[in-house]
Amino acid sequence: MSISTAAPNAKPIPAAIRKGASATAEAVQNSARRKRFSRMFYWLCVMISMLSVVVLVVLLISIFYQGSSRLTPTLLKGSHSALAPETSGMYPAIVGSLSICAVCALAALPLGVGTAIFLEEFKPTNRWLRYLHGFINLNISNLAGVPSIVYGLLGLSLFVFMFNVFGQIQVNGSSGTELMGVERYYQVLTLGGGGHTVLVPQTDLEQATFQVTEPIEAEDRDGNPIQIAVWDPKGGQPKPKDKNVRRHTVKLNQIGGAYAKTSWNYFRIPFGRSFLAAGLTLSLVILPIVIIASQEALRGVSPSLREASYGLGATKWQTVRNVSLPAAVPGIMTGAILAMGRAIGEAAPILVVLGATVAKSTGPQNLMDNVVTMPVLIFNWAGLQQATYQELAAAAIIVLLVVLLLVNSVAIYLRQKLRLE
Repeated sequence: MSISTAAPNAKPIPAAIRKGASATAEAVQNSARRKRFSRMFYWLCVMISMLSVVVLVVLLISIFYQGSSRLTPTLLKGSHSALAPETSGMYPAIVGSLSICAVCALAALPLGVGTAIFLEEFKPTNRWLRYLHGFINLNISNLAGVPSIVYGLLGLSLFVFMFNVFGQIQVNGSSGTELMGVERYYQVLTLGGGGHTVLVPQTDLEQATFQVTEPIEAEDRDGNPIQIAVWDPKGGQPKPKDKNVRRHTVKLNQIGGAYAKTSWNYFRIPFGRSFLAAGLTLSLVILPIVIIASQEALRGVSPSLREASYGLGATKWQTVRNVSLPAAVPGIMTGAILAMGRAIGEAAPILVVLGATVAKSTGPQNLMDNVVTMPVLIFNWAGLQQATYQELAAAAIIVLLVVLLLVNSVAIYLRQKLRLE
């Protein structure tokens, strides 16, 4: 005797379900439509990507075609020349850009990574401190989108002038508060001809000029002590004829102006229009990028690694130093590469802090020296009407791209080496 388990009011199972939904015509059409949309979206993405690549390739070909004739050793060894454009070069700009980027990296990378570690690994437990923590993170994210020209204005006030708290920058005078690396003299013209001068030590920094009325001790340009004689045209004495004597003789009442002899470690506050101020300004530009990239890298570290470290008895700092930070180094290096790539190509903050001067034949001679950068030099050459400068601007763009690729290649190599270790 069989017992039926079906409910009295049960409805029969549709044939489409018994045979399988995939067997229906409607399901087949839906599947075909989804595949068609998927292929269309795929090819749309490919076309957009190829469009970007084509635009980039066209720009590179155009720049290379225009500037290839100027890719000569003179471009890498010379400096800007308004009188002979064909001999112009960008050696001072290359050295200046690398110097500024070095200062920028030394200031921004440790500070940015340290801030990211503090915000990500040492999160507060107090409710009000958590609110403050979130407020700081929100502002860092907002600062990443601030135009670089705003940072240039901030650097002008904060680093160049320091709000005039330590004094004003003066030409041929004591600039602000000088801490080291400078010796003050009066530059006095001698009878040696050809603009030959001697240096008389300056005792009073408030006195801008000095009048020679008697024989005094001085120094030559090499720093050797010499004795300066005085010749009085109205005293009846004949003018010295010996060349060496004339180089150690000055005219009575000859006036000398203030002169500063600086060494490589010359340092003052405020920084003035120096490459140190420019590097610190660029560090403000990339600091939010470094912090955000480092935070994302630290978030990507598996929590199980931290828990295993705590389980072995490690402290919070030991876990961060030996587990979290080494695991996040590749991601941090990626953010640093992107940030430095932006810094080396920035022109707006440099124009605000250093100005648009390009008439410099050397790199920085001391910490407070002005420099020329590649973006500013390209901006200057591209704005000139002569065809030669247009070609030089295109060639300089190629050099800038090569320098950027070399710097990024070194950083990528270090990142891969750290990842393997």
